[in-house]
Amino acid sequence: MVLTPLHYSLAYLFHKVSDKLSFPALIVSSMVPDLETILETGLSFTVGGGFQRGLVLHSLFGAVTVGLVVAVALTGYLYPHVVSHVFRVDRKIIAKKCRFSSGLVVSCFIGLVTHVLVDTLHHPYNPFLFPFSNSSFDALVLFSNPDEASSILHVIFVTLSLGVLLYELYRGTDGFWKRVLVE
Repeated sequence: MVLTPLHYSLAYLFHKVSDKLSFPALIVSSMVPDLETILETGLSFTVGGGFQRGLVLHSLFGAVTVGLVVAVALTGYLYPHVVSHVFRVDRKIIAKKCRFSSGLVVSCFIGLVTHVLVDTLHHPYNPFLFPFSNSSFDALVLFSNPDEASSILHVIFVTLSLGVLLYELYRGTDGFWKRVLVE
């Protein structure tokens, strides 16, 4: 499974392709489907097992319905507060980039769908067609081997993430957090 923070690299690449997209929305939405896994893990520890892992937000339908609402809300309301507080970026600049708009919604849509599609390439269980089917959609798993596919995708995503980090550090440390989290 590609680690959640590594999905950031695709958000970064989409933002570089089009400056009309909301970078904060791409970042948040590229990670939103994995909130489901975190919540399920917490419920399993507190209530007990028996939960289906990665069902609603890891399906295409769930991502573009429930996931879209969650991503838009988190981008608009939580992201500006967290980034301004933790990384000391001017809240007004972040809030402007996180203002509700069609571009923000499209950006969230792209981030969510990209996450779900990447996961269909390597997850051992892919609820891609939920709620229409609970069966795993494995047609896109690379080499028909989730373990091998996961290893390959990790190498790709770690390489992309390191490339982004090195590129941004090369540009300088002044304004680093603003560049990698807002602009």
